[in-house]
Amino acid sequence: MNAGSRTYSIKDLENFCGIKAHTIRMWEKRYGILTPERSDSNIRHYTEEELKKLITVSILNRNGMKISKIARLSDSELLREVLRTGTGDEGSDGTFKPGELIMSALRFSEEEFREKLSQYVREKGLADAYLQVFHPLMQKARALWLTDCISKPQEQFIRHVIRTILISEDMSHEATAKGKNAAIINLGDSESENNLVFLKYLLRKRGFEVVYTEGTLSAEDIRGIHSVRPFTVLALNLPASEPDDEVKGFCSEMARELDLKKVLVLGRYDTSGTWSNGKTKAVCSPAGLAEWADSL
Repeated sequence: MNAGSRTYSIKDLENFCGIKAHTIRMWEKRYGILTPERSDSNIRHYTEEELKKLITVSILNRNGMKISKIARLSDSELLREVLRTGTGDEGSDGTFKPGELIMSALRFSEEEFREKLSQYVREKGLADAYLQVFHPLMQKARALWLTDCISKPQEQFIRHVIRTILISEDMSHEATAKGKNAAIINLGDSESENNLVFLKYLLRKRGFEVVYTEGTLSAEDIRGIHSVRPFTVLALNLPASEPDDEVKGFCSEMARELDLKKVLVLGRYDTSGTWSNGKTKAVCSPAGLAEWADSL
């Protein structure tokens, strides 16, 4: 994206949404999901409204709605469906009020917002605070951005502060190493980073030494990390647009080649069953991450 512009390249959309460029092109051609402008050299340029629409589409698609059904919805119907899909709400005991938290974030006062979030960590512990408050809050903020109720910087600010709390809590936790090594590799999108940092905390709390670099890596990087610091547990975040059969084949190959005991896959639509002779499990929520970590 050019500095100061309000347009995005197809690579920008891929990075924001975790949807491969070839899938975006197919959705454009087959379903008319987006209608980008083109430069004289035939390069696609997308507006922020189209970016928001694609994020909306990806959220619904990740939650099991077929792309053919999504394509028939109007823009207002898309947003209505997203607001109904896991955006978080006040807890039954009235303790979690996302509206109040979001309002405190709108002023970009990091100290104030961090203190409000830290209260939940002190009361609930980091794991429950993330599951019950932080993750629903991020989902609510995303939905509010998509509906133009808050700005993109405000939504990203909320994610940033939550990530810094996760990192701080992880660094302050004196994990007792038990000779178990794990690696967390992001082959998907940046929007999953907080979940991956949360998973790192969960694994370290259970005695694992964990390699996690943040940022998006390549499949070859998995082998490179393993050659330097061998691990037996691997967590992979993969683009949701990758076909399930290809993902299952890749996980089986990694489990066999690196002699892995357990493989976790994030970013799948279908999380039923296990793969690779019971070694691989797919999850799609932070609660699923916690359950998987407890099973190790």
